[in-house]
Amino acid sequence: MEYVLVVPPKLAKSSYEILIKHKCVARPWHLEGRYGSRTHRISETEVGIPVISEEVLIQESQQSNSLRQLLENDQVRIVYKAYHVSTSRCLAPPPPVDARIHPELAPAEATFYPNVEIIQLGSFTYAELFAGIGGFGVALESLGGKCVFCSELDDKARLVYQQNFPSTPKDRIFGDIYQVSNDQLPKQLDLLVGGFPCQPFSAMGNQPGLSCPKGHLFLEIVRVLCVSRPKAFLLENVPGLLKMSDTLAVIVQSLEDCGYKVSMEVCDSRGLTAQSRKRLFIVGMRSPEFALFEFPHVPDLQLRAKDFLEYDLEDENLNVSDLQLQRLVEEKYWKCSHLAWPQVVCRTLVSHYGNSISKGESQLVPCRNRNPRRFSPRECARLMGFPNSFCLPPIIQSQSPKQLLMSHYKQQYRMLGNAVCPPLICAIAGAILEQTNIPNNGIMTWAEFGRLKAVEISTKSLKLDRK
Repeated sequence: MEYVLVVPPKLAKSSYEILIKHKCVARPWHLEGRYGSRTHRISETEVGIPVISEEVLIQESQQSNSLRQLLENDQVRIVYKAYHVSTSRCLAPPPPVDARIHPELAPAEATFYPNVEIIQLGSFTYAELFAGIGGFGVALESLGGKCVFCSELDDKARLVYQQNFPSTPKDRIFGDIYQVSNDQLPKQLDLLVGGFPCQPFSAMGNQPGLSCPKGHLFLEIVRVLCVSRPKAFLLENVPGLLKMSDTLAVIVQSLEDCGYKVSMEVCDSRGLTAQSRKRLFIVGMRSPEFALFEFPHVPDLQLRAKDFLEYDLEDENLNVSDLQLQRLVEEKYWKCSHLAWPQVVCRTLVSHYGNSISKGESQLVPCRNRNPRRFSPRECARLMGFPNSFCLPPIIQSQSPKQLLMSHYKQQYRMLGNAVCPPLICAIAGAILEQTNIPNNGIMTWAEFGRLKAVEISTKSLKLDRK
């Protein structure tokens, strides 16, 4: 249903101009404008102009003589009626996509575990390199993991990590991995995880690879593997690494020389979140005790933007300016269909999200009768699969200058854009624990437990008012 201003055909053009001037008409970038800005014929003597609402019309008419005179015209009326759209204006639903991973490995029948939230299947130890804010930690703690070592260079990210993982001893959370001696590394370890810096391998850059200083950080993974000798490791990076065949060959050979059987696969998190996020996962199983790792089945929950985004959120600091919107609309490759409409899967969240708005490089959220807005940091966390209980840095007080507040937002965008998706990590880690024969209480397999916990984390990241 929608509100429509009904006018005679001879008044249609002038009425539309008045309504546009006073922002009473839903534009294609408004949440109400998913069918575009349009008029339609109601009868031979009447034309319908969809408007935001009767309330908006009345409010604006109190400030405008031209709009007030239009509404007082005896030939003009407001009606509330069903949508009238043409196929050329309707925002087409996204094509169906099966986002499952290895559907051929899906169990024939789903087993019901009524107390999955309180089940403690077993325990294991893990170390996290380049930890960021703890995407791996969210997943592994839910499985019963105990962090015995953590390293993260960024001070602010490390503070967020400490706040969310109080069970990890502070004396086991380190900064610069280069400053950590071999004596400080754990000697008994089940699993090593880390998302080593992706900038040297990202297709968004010039891909300097291991020749870049950040690329050298991979050698620290090799050092930890040689000293700690975990049963297995799980590493994450961008798919662009696959295109760097020489660099990838060196990486794989270095990991194998540490005594591990290495397998890798590109997995997309869209089955467990509402974000298309393809990442390369590299798994190593210690040789000769364990066989080559096989990636598990991951279900598709069919989640969409509406499950994570709050379309009624009002934060004028997030809305783009009129100038930014004008430049965006003029951008050759940008379309209103690129917005995060309720039924879509969102684009990959990057660490520089919120920059270069006018170039269309950051996906925006359509708003009600307002300019589109950026994702809020909490929405970014949800799209990444972090539960609502995950603590983000406190928001600066509203009286702070907008520039300072946006700097605070961008800091959180960077942290979240560099993170991993906990639900997907949960599913993969569960399969690793099973294939490395980590003891458990026998209620179910580690792989089953990983899938169940992945779904649980995804559910806890949905927006709180989701129906």
